[in-house]
Amino acid sequence: MDVPVLWPRMRSVMAGAALASAISLGATVVKAEVRIVALGDSAIRGRGVSASEAYPAQLEAALRARGHRVTVLNQGVNGDTTAGVLARLDRAVPQDTDIVVLNIGDARGNDVVLHHLSPAAAEAGAQSIIGRLRAKGIAVYRISRMQQGIVDRSDLHVEQVHDKSNTMWHLNAAGYAIVVQRTLPPIEALVKEAEKRSP
Repeated sequence: MDVPVLWPRMRSVMAGAALASAISLGATVVKAEVRIVALGDSAIRGRGVSASEAYPAQLEAALRARGHRVTVLNQGVNGDTTAGVLARLDRAVPQDTDIVVLNIGDARGNDVVLHHLSPAAAEAGAQSIIGRLRAKGIAVYRISRMQQGIVDRSDLHVEQVHDKSNTMWHLNAAGYAIVVQRTLPPIEALVKEAEKRSP
């Protein structure tokens, strides 16, 4: 029995349809990468630990382990203040950023402890940063008191002694791991929202 041979044009149409179907299926499975900037001072930068042990890298690893395509950019600067972040905001946060995780302007941070601003002035600076980011359509998660609950644990810090007259009391890798677990749920919720908006 002879097997009919498909005409070249018909084969081309069928191949095109199959390719379009594959692309369509792929588009429903593969989400665009969510871009996160971790912004702030040495607590974000990870003073005293390697880049892979700092908060931004650990946050990225935790989100990826939960199946999200994310990149977390470390834009922490040792010794920074709200004024410093405002001055570098456009450079530190690329236009395609979806989420900013902000840690600056805390009452125990550099603004107050080192530069003797009032807590109200530090908070006003932080709100200015948040307002500028949201005006660009960027979601903001602000870390409030990063060391809450673990500030007195020397085993979770780089330095041996906590001198409360300065801000030299930085988390080590284990300390950052605790902060990541605490902040992961609300940040993951923002990631899911960003994924819904992706093309």
